[in-house]
Amino acid sequence: MPVKPPSRGITNAEVHTPSHSINDHRPRTGVTPRPPSHDTPSVPHQGPGRLPAAGDLDAITPAPPLTITEIPDSAPPDNPFASPLADYRITLGGVLPPADAQGLMHLKGRLFVHTEDGHVLHVGRDSASGLYRAKLPGEREPSGPFLLQDPASLRWFSLDDADSMHFPLPRQRLQSFRTPLDFSAATPDHDGLHGFEGKLYAVVEGHAYQIMRDVDASSPAQSVWRIVNSKDPVAHDSANIYRGSRAGESLAITRNADNRWVPHFFGLQGGMRRTATSQDKVAYLLQQYEPVKQAFGALETSQMRFHQLWNAAKHLPEGSQAERAALIGLEVHIIRHTRMQADYVKSLIDNKDWLILLKAGGVYKSELHTQQLNRVDFFNKLIAVMDRRVYTTLQTMTVEALTSNLAHLNKKLRILEERQAVMDQIQKSTRSAASEIEELNRGVPSFDQVNYSKYNICLRLLSDDPQQPPAFGIRSYMAIHFFVEELHNVASHTQPVALRLALDEIRLEKGRFEELSIAPDAENAPHLQEVLSLLGTFESRLDTRLNDIHSRIENNTDWPALDQDIDLDFVPQQPVPAAAPTAPRKIFRTRQHGTYRVLVGLKEVDADGSVTVQVPDPFKPNEPPQRYEKRQGEWRPIRSASPAESKAQLLGQANRLLAKVDGLLTEGQAMENRKANPTSIRESLDEGADELHGLATRLESSQGTIDDAQVAIIKRLKAAGDSLSEAGRNTMLRMYKDKDVLDVLRLYYLLDHSELSVFKTVDRKQLGKGRDKSFLDVYSINDRSGNTPLWEAHFHYDRQDRQPLDFTVKGAHLKTLAQARLGSQHQQRQEQAGLAHQAIWRELISPKVAQKLFAFA
Repeated sequence: MPVKPPSRGITNAEVHTPSHSINDHRPRTGVTPRPPSHDTPSVPHQGPGRLPAAGDLDAITPAPPLTITEIPDSAPPDNPFASPLADYRITLGGVLPPADAQGLMHLKGRLFVHTEDGHVLHVGRDSASGLYRAKLPGEREPSGPFLLQDPASLRWFSLDDADSMHFPLPRQRLQSFRTPLDFSAATPDHDGLHGFEGKLYAVVEGHAYQIMRDVDASSPAQSVWRIVNSKDPVAHDSANIYRGSRAGESLAITRNADNRWVPHFFGLQGGMRRTATSQDKVAYLLQQYEPVKQAFGALETSQMRFHQLWNAAKHLPEGSQAERAALIGLEVHIIRHTRMQADYVKSLIDNKDWLILLKAGGVYKSELHTQQLNRVDFFNKLIAVMDRRVYTTLQTMTVEALTSNLAHLNKKLRILEERQAVMDQIQKSTRSAASEIEELNRGVPSFDQVNYSKYNICLRLLSDDPQQPPAFGIRSYMAIHFFVEELHNVASHTQPVALRLALDEIRLEKGRFEELSIAPDAENAPHLQEVLSLLGTFESRLDTRLNDIHSRIENNTDWPALDQDIDLDFVPQQPVPAAAPTAPRKIFRTRQHGTYRVLVGLKEVDADGSVTVQVPDPFKPNEPPQRYEKRQGEWRPIRSASPAESKAQLLGQANRLLAKVDGLLTEGQAMENRKANPTSIRESLDEGADELHGLATRLESSQGTIDDAQVAIIKRLKAAGDSLSEAGRNTMLRMYKDKDVLDVLRLYYLLDHSELSVFKTVDRKQLGKGRDKSFLDVYSINDRSGNTPLWEAHFHYDRQDRQPLDFTVKGAHLKTLAQARLGSQHQQRQEQAGLAHQAIWRELISPKVAQKLFAFA
């Protein structure tokens, strides 16, 4: 279906532009790839000037068939002549090949297994039940006992032995549940349990495990318990009752006649007589398996219904009422389907204790993994259908349309949260699943992309006119756009500085929004809170990204220079072939009012070879973009020529601007008292100074004779502009010297402007012993004007004779005076206590900053 680009604005319900259709044609476990389909639904895109992405719902493969052994509805015929397992042991003259992932050994078309006691059995599948049975060498059909498998050792045991209750607990599974408690000196109660801080614990082979009573599985004759992980939600019940509806793994156990803890096999106990035959047990397994089988059949039927609904909806006219009704029906069906998937996966997990024995080796884990991937698949499908349904409303810039789109994005976030929980479960159980998940999610929006679009909408709703967003917000919006959409185009060595510049932009405008005075009951008050919340979210995301980068630095030479150049040409991802190719773009930084910011724009090369970069205003797509050129080694804005004005008009403007100077200075002082962002204060005063200086220049170049009165006004304009610039600079310097704020960029700025003095107070003091031994240098960083201490810089060395710049990696820290005598252990205690503190990466001192400190010392 052809896709229509937005007619104006960039407000959207955002989806990420995929490199191919969502969920298209990739092989999966147990899935045969389908041929590509050209009937794909259009999905709206989030970025300015982008086309909506295509979500190929046809290409989403059906749920793979459950590979659990298919068991017929009727019980297998009784075999009264089955011999004990010992009669089926064999001895081979040669060496058996190693067992596969299912614990089966293949030799000349035959299957062999090891038993728990180390013997070898020849096995085959029972044609009636599908279970493995022991087999005599000359038999076509196996006649021996039915076999189950220990999932930990992959060894096999007789179904007849399952209710002897001497089968040991799997040690590998127990390891993940183990607690550090020691009850060796304590006496258990009559149930063999220990109590501690309101919880119950069982001791198995010398280790303690938290335990909860499984009321549903217990009977008057037998108590069933569940070993749980104390970190999981299922472990938190004041009555110590196991609640299957809560998340978390568990292991069912009970005590045998010897008072030993053994596994409890659901379906093999619970009312069955102790002398039951193997055929009774197989029949009982059939009964236990029937609900699982029916649930899977219902899933298959639901998936077939999905394809029917999609085939009926995909050819309807875009934006028509018929299409909207069909997509709503499809959306409702997918929601129900995802709930069915969740119930089915829960049934697999709840019945793990007997399903994992019924299946061979890793089959159970593979099936569960595939079903979880299918859940992720359908969450993505749901998002694609939702985006197609709302696409036609994205270009409407009214309060009603924007409010509706905001609700749409909030719904997408809830779906992404559900999807994330499933992906966390997948990655927890299968460490190598990252590539599969990444492939599934290709072309599907991320949390950051949805929040980026939410920020756009909230800015418009915060304004009285959605067509005209607030006076500020554009810089943080562009910084967020850079982080979400363009960061991957930045070379890795320049990413830290670019991220820090974007982070400063976000903090700058977050402070401005915090300064807004809106009544709590005002109509747009919730949108202001949403704006602050989103800015806080991205501030945290950038902070985390910077932490990750700095944690991977392995050598002092890898530290990024804070003043390094950012000037990178790149070609963005190209759209579909039918569309016009995307023009080259540039990531660069520019200085404004003494601070830097990072920008992304379209690169243009003129006929004379000069290069300019155009940076459009995303909120004003119909206005000419701001153009930048490189002058004196830095990218600077190209100012457009002002319209011709009469001298009388210029003099009138001069009087109005001069009358505002005192108010600007007073407001700057008030912002400083409120601890506003110092960069915000300086920019506010510098903007006023720019207006004054610009007006003075226009008066000087105006036509006609300039008399003494006009000369005096020009001098007043320049003097007033200088006073605002000086006030902004001094305010920023004073606030940068806040003793309680640790910020290496501020330290670098103060050193660069010779505002500090540095004194070495400790010289290679030995700390620790053995491997923990280090040598410490301490420098006192003082305010030059009054020589008052501000912070301390600590440098650690592995040897006493190291050169000053050869400190250990991450061994240089900027500390407040209160922290000066407190080491990393104190910070760890703060973290454990939940106390707020500065992120460690912002306290680390890079070699370049250290070199400046040493030079001053």
